[in-house]
Amino acid sequence: MSVKPMSKFKPLSTIGGFLLLLILSVASYAENTAGSIENMTVSDLQNQMEAIEIKPLQAGEQSFTVLEKPAMTAFTKGTVILVPDWSQHAASPRMINLLREQLVDYGWNTISMMVPEPLTETNAETMLTYQTELLQRLQAVMKSAENNTGSIIVVAQGSSGALINQLYQTGQLKAPEGLILLSAYLPDKALNQAVSLALAKHKIPTLDIQQQQDNRFVMASSQLRRQLVRKNIKEIYRQRLIPGSIDQPQNQQWVFNEVYGWLSYLGF
Repeated sequence: MSVKPMSKFKPLSTIGGFLLLLILSVASYAENTAGSIENMTVSDLQNQMEAIEIKPLQAGEQSFTVLEKPAMTAFTKGTVILVPDWSQHAASPRMINLLREQLVDYGWNTISMMVPEPLTETNAETMLTYQTELLQRLQAVMKSAENNTGSIIVVAQGSSGALINQLYQTGQLKAPEGLILLSAYLPDKALNQAVSLALAKHKIPTLDIQQQQDNRFVMASSQLRRQLVRKNIKEIYRQRLIPGSIDQPQNQQWVFNEVYGWLSYLGF
């Protein structure tokens, strides 16, 4: 009786099972990566911020984090909600954190929110998904801000700002007393033109701040926004151009002065 030598190869069923396990592991990793990035950012913020400033909020079935600071004046004017760009976080050094910390000395509570994960691919479908998640989060933040006294001002940056601007135009978000846009744009020519039209059509008093060294989508829309504002008779609109970049410390203070001056112009 002869004995067959053992095969050097594993049975196909074993290989297939291994491949299936590998595929499921990769899929699970991809599904959880976005959430883990946000969790890691929040963990970093928890190590840097006072615990009293960090607050969880619920948006639909998902929980997210905001940073809150109370006004440090005897009289409170209201609450400023800060919405960073989708590539930034609630304490972003690109203007968001400076406004978050300094406005409290001028009578404003501040709430800075974590936004959904940045998109790896920008098209109409993915941006709609991001906008829907952003809407749910901002609704939760607005509800929290309404527990405070005074007016509500929204400061929104980059593509987050562009999408929020459209939500106001369609009436999906309750209008604040003022809207401040920081380099608001969408990375598509046609979609960016729609942002300009939405800005002109909603009646929220708007301060539109742009950088002299901004990206091409922001710069390409500057003149169109002014034209559409005139055409649609938007009553309160101011467009300001920073001479340089907000990454420069002196220009960040310049932006703060513009924001404070405009809020004073509105009567706050």
